[in-house]
Amino acid sequence: MAVGTRVLLAIVTVITTYTIGVHVRAVWLRDPSNAEVFHGFLKRVLEPWAHWDGIWFIRVAADGYGAHAQSQAFFPLYPILVRGLALVTGHNYVVAGLVVSLACYAGAMVVLFKLARALLGPRVALWSVVFISVFPTALFFQAVYSESPFLLLTLLSFWWAARGRWALAGLAGLLAVLTRSSGVVLLLPLTVMWWEQRRGGAIRLPGGPVGGPAPTGRRPSGFSVAWLLLVPAGLVLYMAYLWWAFGDPLLFGTVQAYWGRELTLPTTAIWRGTVTAVSGVRWLAAHGVGPILGTRLPSGGLDSDVIANLLEFSGFAAAVAMLVACWRKLPAAYTLYAFAALLFPLLYSTTARPLYSLPRFIIVVFPLFIGAGAALAPHRVWRWVVMGVMGLLLVASTVLFASFV
Repeated sequence: MAVGTRVLLAIVTVITTYTIGVHVRAVWLRDPSNAEVFHGFLKRVLEPWAHWDGIWFIRVAADGYGAHAQSQAFFPLYPILVRGLALVTGHNYVVAGLVVSLACYAGAMVVLFKLARALLGPRVALWSVVFISVFPTALFFQAVYSESPFLLLTLLSFWWAARGRWALAGLAGLLAVLTRSSGVVLLLPLTVMWWEQRRGGAIRLPGGPVGGPAPTGRRPSGFSVAWLLLVPAGLVLYMAYLWWAFGDPLLFGTVQAYWGRELTLPTTAIWRGTVTAVSGVRWLAAHGVGPILGTRLPSGGLDSDVIANLLEFSGFAAAVAMLVACWRKLPAAYTLYAFAALLFPLLYSTTARPLYSLPRFIIVVFPLFIGAGAALAPHRVWRWVVMGVMGLLLVASTVLFASFV
């Protein structure tokens, strides 16, 4: 299924570029010198995967942070990997980014399957891989984006922690933080897992499953908890670099204003997202789906933010439903990680789109998909219905992404 979805999306991309085409974007959304280097068929196959944030990652990989203002919002590990591989690809950063993303995605699916199988058996593991692969924003796993390496590193951190390999778990957490800032929340589940192994029994959340995975290996020493400090050390390293290079250790946060993001409470972002979603429902009730499909336009045209807010809130609602399944089916560390990882992106929201990009951030919160697999695997009809709906939305999202909409 994982391989099949990647092939399907590649075919969708080619068809999209031959039929709909690629929209011309403003200069700041393009990078002709590094992201637009192909011609003919290869241009249609490869370049659409380097749109939007992919351009920023390529800029950092090719030129470093100093050459592009606001680029410090993109954490360094993925661009470093792309830059390193570009030495082999003849300095073709698009190909290097695609190879890194696809290789990390393949590794992530293997680790996800093994981790879910150890928790809940092979059938749940299979459907966990299916659901994460067909989620509507799963296209980013093969784009020039950092989702794939981040997912792989978080999975490896859990994998090694479950086996009492605390140095490796902490190192994976450090690298995850160097990939994106939300990796710092790994400190929470790793601490819970360390304490469970230390005390010799699982922690149970109210309403959670009775019992839990038996601690693996020998009881960790008290000193081994120090390895967990590697996780926040990843953030400290990047902050130290920003302080040295630009004189501002918090620059990765302050440049978020360029995209209209501001520091908010997660509850504020959720409330604003709910209000804007209700507005989207009212807009659809008044105008129908015709404007979306391009068949007719009301006075003033289509308000894209209205529809985007409705879709982003739908993604949030789906994540909440999966979180409930996590709470009921998975060990405490997995549920707490899913909860914290879901709230973290809401610390920086925008006024017009309070849940901006949240559906993309959801795909790296892997316990949500194990929870979905656990809840739906026993129900043959519903699991196929959910997979079908998500698959159709995934194709639609890929069309929009490939055409630069």
